[in-house]
Amino acid sequence: MTNTTNIQYLSMLERFTLFSDFFMHAVFSHSRKAVQLLARIVTGKKDLIVVEWGLEVKKGFPFFRNDRYDLFIIDQYGNVYNIEIENTLQSIGKRAFHNLSVLVAQGLKSGQKHKKLQEIFLTRKDFLKQNEPFYNYQWREDRSRQKLKTGGHIRIVNGQYQGKDALGKLMHDFHCTNPDDMFYDELREAVSYFKKEPEGVNTMCEIMREFERKSENKGRAEERKKAKKRTEAIMRNLREEGMSYERIARITNQSLSKVKLFFKTQQTA
Repeated sequence: MTNTTNIQYLSMLERFTLFSDFFMHAVFSHSRKAVQLLARIVTGKKDLIVVEWGLEVKKGFPFFRNDRYDLFIIDQYGNVYNIEIENTLQSIGKRAFHNLSVLVAQGLKSGQKHKKLQEIFLTRKDFLKQNEPFYNYQWREDRSRQKLKTGGHIRIVNGQYQGKDALGKLMHDFHCTNPDDMFYDELREAVSYFKKEPEGVNTMCEIMREFERKSENKGRAEERKKAKKRTEAIMRNLREEGMSYERIARITNQSLSKVKLFFKTQQTA
């Protein structure tokens, strides 16, 4: 890695907050204390104990799409929480319903009782623009407003909330670029490790380097895919004009066997 690249990474690292995707993942993967602080404040459960947690946990079923859950937590009573750190407000309702559905279907074994499930979206912007600390959603009957006991609960936390209570202080810390400005020791310690400690800084630089490498590889793969589609479209057009396989191969710089295989596949598709 060149000095210029190092400087670029360090400059990016200085600007990261806990709303920055892979920085947030690194911080909460590193510190159980930080995870427990976050979980207790956003759920309102002061005695919550994090027994298990994981970042970018995959959930799904064979032959169906697998989904990644930002921060997946199980407490001392077996209750499940998924906390999504969001920079966008797009399709939150549909995503929350989908996430809860998958967790319910995957988490229940034969003979087990339903556990409580909480889907929490911590959004950088105020979801309803009402300056409330959070917005709770549960299933209710339309006329009587009576709750349907499902065990599922959706909470959207307002990342712009600036109250002087615990949640307001937490949201302040989420927006901090300098850990020294943070209220909570748990977050200050975890963030300082990746921003100030040599070992943590090197880890974050390597994460950024790997992310950049994967992005470049993905970009090249997408370009190859687009080029392949363009070539195939040209081959189809040339064949419709009555050209032979041999001439199509010369024009598109493909081997004759590849051209023949392509049209054979088209006929059987």
